[in-house]
Amino acid sequence: MKKAALITGASSGIGQATALEFARQGYFVYLMGRNKERLEETALQCPAGACLLSCDLTDPKAVEKRVHEIYENPIYRMEVLVNNAGIFQTHSMEEGSDEIWDRMYKANLLGPVRLTRLLIPYFKKHQKGSIVNVSSTLGMRPSSNTGAYSALKAAMINWTLSLAQEAGAYGVRVNCISPGIVDTPIHAFHSLEDLQKQHRLAEMAKLQPLGRIGTPEDIAKSIYFLGSDLSSWTTGAVLAVDGGINLQ
Repeated sequence: MKKAALITGASSGIGQATALEFARQGYFVYLMGRNKERLEETALQCPAGACLLSCDLTDPKAVEKRVHEIYENPIYRMEVLVNNAGIFQTHSMEEGSDEIWDRMYKANLLGPVRLTRLLIPYFKKHQKGSIVNVSSTLGMRPSSNTGAYSALKAAMINWTLSLAQEAGAYGVRVNCISPGIVDTPIHAFHSLEDLQKQHRLAEMAKLQPLGRIGTPEDIAKSIYFLGSDLSSWTTGAVLAVDGGINLQ
């Protein structure tokens, strides 16, 4: 069977860059996300082939249906799962309604947990696999007005560490990436007019020890390292890819 990787949130940003990185390295890629048109655009750039799994990770039945397609594929063996999809919203303590917390919980934690739970029997069957969870430096060092997001990303880190201890028994590695500020559509500055955006990026770059904010490709290469056999003796790692901002 040929090797494959499943990337969630693959229609843009870090997820898209990660899908393309695995594709360049010869992986068939399962592209999971809500925007079918953008997934199709990503698929056209995958030389080893791709399968579109358009669905909302917060919809249990839709996710189960898509996972069934992976189980039924006789040609490709999924070796890597990248839990990247998520949403970001700032809010004060008073503005942090139950609705905001619930929406972010379902997208940023329960969705990845549910998908992983459905795929664990698959990994057990093949006695090999690699799971990479995408957290955030905010999960390690929160800032104001990011209560829900920071708490859930911290939970993802601890879930990674727990699962890594359990999954090693059946040959599965579990690691975590914690990106810093990356130029992706999840951030409001990404949609600013060009001059405004460049000014905002320059301001943020001054805060980074390495003098710039990250690109999706910066994160994708690190995810590929942890997902592939390049890190075959690494599990339970939390890798900060943040330009050094956590040093301050």
